[in-house]
Amino acid sequence: MKAVLRLRREPFYRRDAFEKGLQRAGFTLVDKAAPSGPRDWLVIWNRKRGADEQEADLWEQRGGTVIVAENGYLAKTEKTHYAISVHGHNGSGWFPVGEEDRFSALGFELKPQRLFNYKEIVIREQRGIGSVLMASPPNWARKTLGTLQPKLKMPFRIAPHPGDKNKGAIDAANLKNAAALVTWGSAMGVRALVEGVPVFYAAPHWICEEGAQRLEFFPTPGFSEGARAAALHRMSHGQWHFDEIATGEPFARILAGSK
Repeated sequence: MKAVLRLRREPFYRRDAFEKGLQRAGFTLVDKAAPSGPRDWLVIWNRKRGADEQEADLWEQRGGTVIVAENGYLAKTEKTHYAISVHGHNGSGWFPVGEEDRFSALGFELKPQRLFNYKEIVIREQRGIGSVLMASPPNWARKTLGTLQPKLKMPFRIAPHPGDKNKGAIDAANLKNAAALVTWGSAMGVRALVEGVPVFYAAPHWICEEGAQRLEFFPTPGFSEGARAAALHRMSHGQWHFDEIATGEPFARILAGSK
């Protein structure tokens, strides 16, 4: 088994964790190769339109497996957890979901469901990063605002994308008065479910879609405790702490579960 690792050198611990984990799972790291079967992996960051997605498409066409990594969806400390899945990102790919409770270890308390007695509907702005399938359309937030505002006599607000620093705190602040969150498919939506905020999503797939409602059903929320718990359980099996990644466990699980 060989693996081509396309992750940047910084932050150093992330790249180091992936290198160690892949090797411990039995892979030989190479800089350039063509796959000879599904146990030859191309490991990429996201699956961005353009050269990255073209390389991934070609790798899969030749019979190899593409592993997509990205920032984790929910963590107390930023840059500690990373999502890992086969083929696609943010719910558009596959990863093994076990029975053990991984969500509780993240340290988040589930809040009671909010109803529409809160002050505003928050629409999360998107950056349009991702694959052809998963990237949000240009000006998605503003176009969505124009479509939804006539449907409900409540204040609407667009929450700008927070960038790459202090995202957790910024998302929490933006959700403080939210009766509902409208998102293409963001990590802020995961935090919203934890806070009890009903989520409406528009992307073809989303990591917690089981606990949310498609945007076309706005403003009728699809929130239920069972669905939320199932969605967060699944999400927690799709992300790993960098120390866990270094052991090779997420890669061994994919190998064991792959057909």
